[in-house]
Amino acid sequence: MIFASDLDRTLIYSKKFVSDREGIRLIEKKDNEEISFMTEKAIEELKALNEDMLFIPVTTRTIEQYKRIDILEYISPKYAIVSNGGNILVNGEVDEEWNRSIHEKIKKGCLPLEDLLLKFNEIVSKDWLLRRRMADELFTYCIVDQEKIPMEKLNSFIEWLELRNWKVSLQGRKLYFVPYCVCKWKALEHIKERENIDFIISAGDSLLDIPMLKSADIGIAPPHGEIYKIYKETEETKNIIFTEKEGIAAAEEILEKINNYAKGVV
Repeated sequence: MIFASDLDRTLIYSKKFVSDREGIRLIEKKDNEEISFMTEKAIEELKALNEDMLFIPVTTRTIEQYKRIDILEYISPKYAIVSNGGNILVNGEVDEEWNRSIHEKIKKGCLPLEDLLLKFNEIVSKDWLLRRRMADELFTYCIVDQEKIPMEKLNSFIEWLELRNWKVSLQGRKLYFVPYCVCKWKALEHIKERENIDFIISAGDSLLDIPMLKSADIGIAPPHGEIYKIYKETEETKNIIFTEKEGIAAAEEILEKINNYAKGVV
């Protein structure tokens, strides 16, 4: 059995989700800044789960950003899917063959990034675009002021871009532009076949997680994410279980549900 889970806003949470530090552990720092947290209970549930099944962290984070999370170094999962599926880490090392295959697919099937940015520049403004970053030479994302984005223009650009094999996800202050072939589920499917494991439970909160949640045998999502806000009670989420708890407590509920399932407790 595989448990494949998104990280940010699914298992781990930024300090804006933390109002009381009791029972909370800091699990990520950047320089002197506190970045991410988990509850002690969630950490214990994750440790127990990791002993009973193949746990695979699945994240849009870059390799560098992923490696900042100290609890994952301690757990040492065999596989990690990073860069939204553009990279697979095997025992902490990049699967170069997988990475090359993804770059080839991007080159053959997607609008070149430079053309994407030329079109994007027609609607962009310094009023809402704060900065832009590349992620492991696979996709790009922007730090934005969400309240100032001209959503009508952005939605029109998204429609144009999707016809050219890119997908878009707005997650809080981050606006992602990702080639369709850079996909969490595709990377997970590759590991599934490599390990010859049939049953997958997945968890995630954003639109980039939907293919993984819908294709897994069981998909779980917290109610504070994009998926719930946009697709609640639609065909898009009919096979997805939503937690009752929100925020950092949702991680506890997700992990508890999966541990109970592994033990045969319904």
